[in-house]
Parts: sequence; structure tokens; C-alpha cells
Amino acid sequence: VSSPGRQTLPVNRQISTFSVSLLSRSDEQVPMVERLYILMFAVALAMMLWMVYAGWLRYRMSRLVDASLPEALQQLVQPGRPAILYFTTDSCVQCRLQQAPALERLAADTGISVHRVDAVTQSDLTAFYGVMTVPTTVVLDPQRRPKAINYGLTPLQKLHEQVIGQQA
Repeated sequence: VSSPGRQTLPVNRQISTFSVSLLSRSDEQVPMVERLYILMFAVALAMMLWMVYAGWLRYRMSRLVDASLPEALQQLVQPGRPAILYFTTDSCVQCRLQQAPALERLAADTGISVHRVDAVTQSDLTAFYGVMTVPTTVVLDPQRRPKAINYGLTPLQKLHEQVIGQQA
């Protein structure tokens, strides 16, 4: 309903005119500030989750160091020398083509014994070390305690550093 002598605009035009008149320069900047706050919150949340995950890994490693060894590990690895447990499966292509050659070269360079563990058939060791993916390598010290667990493909250089750190 319009009063006589007053010009009316279509409803769409009235809303857009009203919206434009309400916007000011400071209102346009508010969404950018909100986006910055959201980004900072997301980064802080990601950092907090990473710290929780890293703490969980340290806690798990400390529990593994103190745990009694499974029977399968006592038979597989002789005490007195560092060793590497190499968790794999028959169907793991990445294991055969990338991780196995790196481990063979490491064994040739350092003389460390590498023990292949089938993650499917030796489920007791798989559960003990929390293996969720293959390849996984576990670096053991001379007392057969884990010093490093590498989930996924691990480069030769990193394995070499972990083993040399054991022997030094």
C-alpha cells in the first residue's frame, strides 16, 4: 500500500537499496576480520591437535619401552644388537619397490639385521607396535626396545640416522 504522491519501488529494488544504504566502509571490513579470526582459530586448533598426537606417540613409545616383549619378538630378534622390524604384506607394492631396496641397502651399509614381519599373519606383533599401515619400520636398540617407529614409507637417510644414533 502506497500513499498518494509517494513513488514506490519494486520490492527487490527496495531491499537492495536498503542493503546498500546500510553498508558502510567499516561493515565491509568486518567480514575480513572475521575470516582472519577463523583462520587463526583453525591454525591454533591444528597445532593443538598435532601436539596431542605427538604427545600420544611419546606416551605410546614409553609404554612400549617398558612393556614385556611378545614371544614372537623374543624368537625373531636376538638381544645384543640393534635391529629393524619391517612390517609389510604380500600385496604391498610400495613395500617391494621402495622400502625393501632401501632396507637392503641399509643392511649392507651398516650391518644391521632387518626382520621382515608379515603384518597379517603376525598380528600379535602388529597389534603390539600399533601398526596401522604398511610399510612400517621399527628400529630396535640392542635390548630390543623400540627407539623409533616409522609409519609409512621411510627414506633411507632417515633410517640411516636412526640406526647410526643407536650404534653411537
